[in-house]
Amino acid sequence: MSTSEPIETTLADIPAATEGALLEMILGVHGVAERILVMNGLVGIARMSPVALAERAGLGLTEATRLASALELARRLEKARAKRPKRLRSPKDIAMFFGPQLGGLVHEEVWIAALDAHCGVRGTRMISRGGLGGAYVPPVDVLRGALELGAFSFVLCHNHPSGDPKPTEEDVELTREIEHRAHLIGVELVDHVIVTPSGKYASVFKSS
Repeated sequence: MSTSEPIETTLADIPAATEGALLEMILGVHGVAERILVMNGLVGIARMSPVALAERAGLGLTEATRLASALELARRLEKARAKRPKRLRSPKDIAMFFGPQLGGLVHEEVWIAALDAHCGVRGTRMISRGGLGGAYVPPVDVLRGALELGAFSFVLCHNHPSGDPKPTEEDVELTREIEHRAHLIGVELVDHVIVTPSGKYASVFKSS
């Protein structure tokens, strides 16, 4: 729990402020930013939950939640600013579309994007959310989501928080099962792409 004195700032301070100063403005206290940055780095901080921040950085849970909320806003701003492709024709397109949203997460999430006949995005949906070790993905939920979004075809994307985009055996087996079931109902699975915090990505189709 921090016991530092509260700080005051002005709008003029913000553009020229260091990362440490900005962190202390968010937290409202002096003397904590340097310790947090040295231990974890800005990227590491952005990937932590409020509980992890509180434990590792010696913050109160209220302060840690405030910081995590500010970083989540920054992540959403990055996503909004990203030039996401409107058509998903390749693994690169899929990685560019989902990367800003999924790449920096500390847990796994599995999403689909429903496509029209010209590979345009009709809609997206999260299918599953898991932990560091993976996410359970019922194939029926994937297909139901694609049908409910009116997909002519669809793509899958999930993240590997470990930073290694190489598909696991489970990734390959799941993709083959979904591809087979999708073929039976006449809705093609175009690709399944894995994204990572560094921006590296891999196609399960091209890796298997």
